[in-house]
Amino acid sequence: MDPLTAYHAWILDAALPAWSTIGFDASAGRFRERLSWTGAPVDVPHRAMVQARQIYVFSHACHLGWFPDGGRLAEIAMASLLRDFCDETKGAASFAFSIDARGHVQSNVRDAYAHAFVLFAIAWLHRLNGDPALLRLAQKTNAFIKASLVDAQHGGLFDAYPAASRQKRQNPLMHLVEAYLALERSAPGQGYLEDASTLITLFCRRLLTADGSMLLEHFNEDWSPRTDSAQGGMFEPGHHFEWVWLLHEYGQLSGEDLAGQGGSLYDVARRNGIAADGLVHDEVATDMTVLKPSHRVWPHTEAIKAAAVRHSAGDTAAVQFARAMAQGLLDNFLDRPFEGGWTDHIDESRLPLVDYVPASSLYHLFFAAAEATTSFGPTGAGLSP
Repeated sequence: MDPLTAYHAWILDAALPAWSTIGFDASAGRFRERLSWTGAPVDVPHRAMVQARQIYVFSHACHLGWFPDGGRLAEIAMASLLRDFCDETKGAASFAFSIDARGHVQSNVRDAYAHAFVLFAIAWLHRLNGDPALLRLAQKTNAFIKASLVDAQHGGLFDAYPAASRQKRQNPLMHLVEAYLALERSAPGQGYLEDASTLITLFCRRLLTADGSMLLEHFNEDWSPRTDSAQGGMFEPGHHFEWVWLLHEYGQLSGEDLAGQGGSLYDVARRNGIAADGLVHDEVATDMTVLKPSHRVWPHTEAIKAAAVRHSAGDTAAVQFARAMAQGLLDNFLDRPFEGGWTDHIDESRLPLVDYVPASSLYHLFFAAAEATTSFGPTGAGLSP
């Protein structure tokens, strides 16, 4: 069977059924944060980010007709997200970082990464049910982001409010771009494309190396590259792939051609971020030395999304790369330690580095399957072998 076909089937037949049952706490109306290797819930704090990611997954799955009950679960989880995490005033809405199993706030920090995913979840659930209250919630959440998380002097985001550090990372900014683009798709003309454009401009001007070939991860407050540690001279191939898809999506909505930037990131990640055995490295130095030869599940899914973009642009080799990434997932990560689960992180010898299955990765796994289906067809049929 074509690896992309097998991957698509795994999402439909194993992953979505598992995370809608053993991965959903019906009594609390929320998704499990993580499962043990036996599929049992693990008693750890539940993060708003994970709830938002799962709301996205099941909204999108229902929207595609892949999992008709997904909309019901997403609406239940959104209600509990508002009940347990949200602090809403007349003009703003913000979300606690985490709660305990009883629904009590565990960490009241306002995390930029989590708020980006709340917006992303709102966008997809609104696309499914059209509830205008969700758009009002998005406006209030965005108002909080702009007032408390955006750096008015240098642009971009601090990691959290209150800010524990003035240093910055590209990752929260990347996911806020993703959320704004999803909102523009769901509610066009309400300013979200303009919000995304501001961040894309910052990305192009400050987050890339001087030659534009690499995306740095860690920055000083003014978005200058960090030079005080190894963090200042490294990139993550998975994030290169993730931005390839984002730049394409932004171009589709804005009409701005950023294929050159996306192509450079894709080429560097393919040439220098892939191990001899075909798996994606976690971290690579800007001199192309491999810093972390371990492998997480999610960069392989982002590589599939990037390949889908390249395929749509006429890259005839992209489908083979997507198939290789899907095969790598099937051979090394998926359906272990239980059906519908995955090993999230392995070392260079392919031995597990974790003893639990985090719900957070289903967002990556599902999104890649959806994009592969859009680009390569529902079964991968008709593509040259």
